[in-house]
Amino acid sequence: MLNDTRRKLLKLLPYTMAGALAYPVGKFIFFTQNQNEEFWISLKNIDEGITKINKHNVFVYKSHDKLEVFDAHCTHMGCIINFHKDKNRFICPCHHSQFTIDGFRIKGPAQRDLDKIAFKIKNKKLFIG
Repeated sequence: MLNDTRRKLLKLLPYTMAGALAYPVGKFIFFTQNQNEEFWISLKNIDEGITKINKHNVFVYKSHDKLEVFDAHCTHMGCIINFHKDKNRFICPCHHSQFTIDGFRIKGPAQRDLDKIAFKIKNKKLFIG
C-alpha cells in the first residue's frame, strides 16, 4: 500500500515541477506592464515626496529640485512594490527587496535598481512613457 502511494506521488512530481516553473515565466511574459504606454497627469496632483499612480503602476518622486518616475514593479520577479513612508523606502511584499526613495537597491533578492521611466513636462502636465 505504501509503495503505491509513493508511485502515485512520483508520477505527479514532473507536473508539479512544470507548474512551479511555468508560473513565474508565464507571469513575466503575460502580465508585465507595457512600458511604452504613454499618459499624462497634472502636476497639481503630484505631492511632494512619493505619489503612486495605481492605474499605471508607477511612482512619482517629487522634491523641490528633483522629479523622477519609477516603474512600481520589483526588478526581481515583477511584484508590485509598496512605499513605506515610516521607513522612507520601497519594499517588495513578495520577497522583501528594498529600494531607496531614489530607486537604488538596498537589499535583494533583486539585483538591480528600480526601473526609471522617461517623462517630460509640458503645459503644467507630466507626460509619462
